Amino acid sequence: MDYIVIAFRSRTHTIKFSEFLKKSGVENEIINTPKEAGVGCGLSVKISSQVFPIVKNYIKYVNLSSYAGSFLVKVNKGGKSIRNAY
Repeated sequence: MDYIVIAFRSRTHTIKFSEFLKKSGVENEIINTPKEAGVGCGLSVKISSQVFPIVKNYIKYVNLSSYAGSFLVKVNKGGKSIRNAY
């Protein structure tokens, strides 16, 4: 299962962005930021990788100053790998 984690340096901005996505009809959840990402406030927004192309535009639109990056998380039998999502 692959998914995208959107990290912010502010818990308030994480919650604000999650609420914005929900109002826009994008399913998401707030999760602990994977330590492998090495950024953020400890909380991130998790979304399906299928909706990421749309959500990238929302990130630009909302323009929250604490945005720390988006990461693709790939889960496999040996654990998980994380890389920047573009």
